[in-house]
Amino acid sequence: MKPIYKAVILVLFFSYLNVIEAKEVSLYQVKVNEITFSIDPRIELFNIIAMQAGHPGMTLSNISYKLECLTHFAKYKNLEAPKLLKATMQKGWGIDDPMFFLLYLDYNFNLKEGLDSEIIKRGGGIEQITKLAKSFKNFAKKSHFSTFFNKIQKGFYNQILLNVKYNFKNFKGVEYLENYFGEKANSYNLILNINSGYGNFGKKILTKKGIDLYAIVETNTHSGNIPTYYPTISIIDLILHEFSHGFVNPSIDKYKEKLSKNKQLYEPIAQSMQHQAYWHWQVTVNEHIVRAIVTRITEQYFGNLLSNNTFYKLMIARRFIYVDAIIEKLKIYENNRSDYKNFNEFVPELIKVFDTISEDYIVEKQNKVENIRNTSIEKIPKPYEFANDSTTYFIVSTRESNKKKEKQMQLFVSKYRDMISKEINIVNDTEALKMNFSENDIVIFGTTEGNLFLKKYIDNIPIKITKNCIISNKIVKGTNLQLVTSWISPFNDKKSMIIYTAQKIDNIKDFFFSVSKDQYHYWIAENLIPIDVGNYEKYSRVWMPKIY
Repeated sequence: MKPIYKAVILVLFFSYLNVIEAKEVSLYQVKVNEITFSIDPRIELFNIIAMQAGHPGMTLSNISYKLECLTHFAKYKNLEAPKLLKATMQKGWGIDDPMFFLLYLDYNFNLKEGLDSEIIKRGGGIEQITKLAKSFKNFAKKSHFSTFFNKIQKGFYNQILLNVKYNFKNFKGVEYLENYFGEKANSYNLILNINSGYGNFGKKILTKKGIDLYAIVETNTHSGNIPTYYPTISIIDLILHEFSHGFVNPSIDKYKEKLSKNKQLYEPIAQSMQHQAYWHWQVTVNEHIVRAIVTRITEQYFGNLLSNNTFYKLMIARRFIYVDAIIEKLKIYENNRSDYKNFNEFVPELIKVFDTISEDYIVEKQNKVENIRNTSIEKIPKPYEFANDSTTYFIVSTRESNKKKEKQMQLFVSKYRDMISKEINIVNDTEALKMNFSENDIVIFGTTEGNLFLKKYIDNIPIKITKNCIISNKIVKGTNLQLVTSWISPFNDKKSMIIYTAQKIDNIKDFFFSVSKDQYHYWIAENLIPIDVGNYEKYSRVWMPKIY
C-alpha cells in the first residue's frame, strides 16, 4: 500500500475515533429568547458521584430521578471518583469550586486549560485536580454513564426542557440585560441542576469569541416526578444577577486600587457580608452594584411596586446598605444614555459614589434594614384563624363612594358574622380608629380608600393593590379583582388581622360561597374564581409571598 493511502486511512481512522468520542454523551439543550437552557452531563455525573460519596446537599424534592441516580450507580461507589471527590473537597474546596471545575471539563470529562489557579490550589494542586478529572472519566466509562444519560433518561430530560421552553417563552432576560449594559455577551447559558440542593452559581468564561456567561440553577419544586423551572422571583433574580456579573465585574475590577481607599465601608456590614460568603471589600462592591442594577432592570420591566416589594426589599434585608446611593447614581446613567454608550463608560463616575458615604448615611440605612425585617414575627395566621367569640371585631367601611353598594356590603358582613358567631362585634372604620385592639383579632371589610382603618394599615401587608392589578409575587392584572389576606395585628403580633377587600366595593360580597378563600395567606380572585393563591414565607427575616 502506498504511503499516501496509509496516511489517508490513518487520518480517517483517528477522525472516526474523534467522532465516536465526541458523541459519547448527548447534549440536551433548548434555546429560548437567546438563553440556552441545558441538562449537562458533567453536572449530572458530578451529582451521581457526589451521592455515592455521601454528599448531604441533594435536593429535598421527592423526585424518583434522585433515587434512580443513587441506586443505578450504587455498585460503582467503590470506584476511585467518590473517594477522590470527597478528599478534594476536604482539602479546602468551597461550595462553588466543584461547579467551576466541571465547566473546565469537556463533554468527555477531560480537563481543559484555564481553570482558576485558586480553585486548583484549594483543591490540593494540579496533580490532585488532574487525578479527579481522570477518575470522573473512568467512573463514566465503567458505570456506562452514557447509556444512563443518553437513553434511559432521555424522555425525562426532554420533558423538563419542553416545560422550560413553555415556561420561559415570555421571559426576555437577555434583552433586558443588553439594553441596560449596552453590550452583548457571546452566549448566555443556563444549566439546570436537577439533583442539587446546594445552591446556585454563576460564572463567566472568556473565549476567542467573547464572554460566555453561565448560571447553574437548582429547583425545589416539581410536578409529579418532573422538576419544574419557571421564572419565579428567585429565578429571575438569579438569572439577571449571575449574568450581570459578567458585565459588572470586568468593568469594576479595573478600579480595585481606587476602590480600596473606601475599604473602611466594609466594616459596618462585615458580619452580614461574611454570612453570605463575601469576605472582601472588592467582592462586596461588585455585589452591591449587581444587586442595584437588578432592581433597576426589574423596575423598568416589571414596575416599581413588584420590584420594590420583592427584589429591593430582600436586598436591603440582606444589609446591602450602599445600594440606595448606587441607585441614585445609576439613574444618571439611565437618563443620559446619549452621553454613555454603555455601562463600562459610566463606571468611572459610578464608583465615585463610595466617596460620598457618610456616617449619617450608614446609620440611616442600618436602621432601614431593621425596619424592613419582620424579626419579631414568628408566624403569619391564615384568614380562618381568628376567635369566633366576642373578642373579635369586624370593621366595616363608611367612606365608599357608592353608598348603595356600601350598604349592601355591610349587610353581607352582618350575615357573614351571623354564620360564624353572633358574639363577634361589628364596628365601623371611624370607631375602630379610636379603639385599642391589643387583645383582639380584627377582620376588615372594604376598599383601601373606603375603609379608613384599612387605609391606615394596608401598607403593613406585602400584597399591593392598584386599580389595574394586584401584586403578590407576580402581577395579577384586572379591574374587578377580590383579595382575602391575613397578617398579624398592628396592635399585637400574636393576634390576627384579616382583610376582605377588592378593587371595587361592588365585589366585596358573597365570600362565604368560596371554600378556598381562607386556606391561604392570600387569595386573589375574580367573581370568586381564584386567580392567584399562595402563602407568605420568611426570607432574610422578611415575610413575603413565596419567591421560589
